[in-house]
Amino acid sequence: MNSTLFSPPKPLATTPIQIPPAAHHRHLRPIKFGPIKSSSSNDTASNNNGEKASQTVTPRITPPDTVEIRFRRGSRRRQRQQEQDGITNGLPKKAEAVKDWEDMTITEKAIELYVGEKGALFWLNKFAYASIFIVIGAWILFRFVGPALNLYQLDSPPLSPTSILKG
Repeated sequence: MNSTLFSPPKPLATTPIQIPPAAHHRHLRPIKFGPIKSSSSNDTASNNNGEKASQTVTPRITPPDTVEIRFRRGSRRRQRQQEQDGITNGLPKKAEAVKDWEDMTITEKAIELYVGEKGALFWLNKFAYASIFIVIGAWILFRFVGPALNLYQLDSPPLSPTSILKG
């Protein structure tokens, strides 16, 4: 038989290395890896004579240096380019070319009256939002304030919570 098949593998030699920083990341410090130390699970070990060995105090391991991370909002060149192109915060600037009322065609006038800045949809939306509060206020006045001032009486007294929850 060949004895090289069953020979134990050779141990790997390890050496501590330092990773060099990249040229474009000069503000970051390089990371240094040191040896890993661990303590034995048995604090007292017996030597060959059966006597207890003296306890060795291992120095406390300090954590490695902290790494600072700096966030940049983007390159200044890109920000300047966007400002020159008219783009701010990712949105294009609004066009300020608004036609005068006299220069608009009939269809443009109709569209402006319907969906314009202060068109019909704007006022209908305002009215719908305000009417919610008007209806709630009117119900409170009718249901609670009117009977409390003896202006009128409701046909039936308020239902008790148990009769409502019975189903």
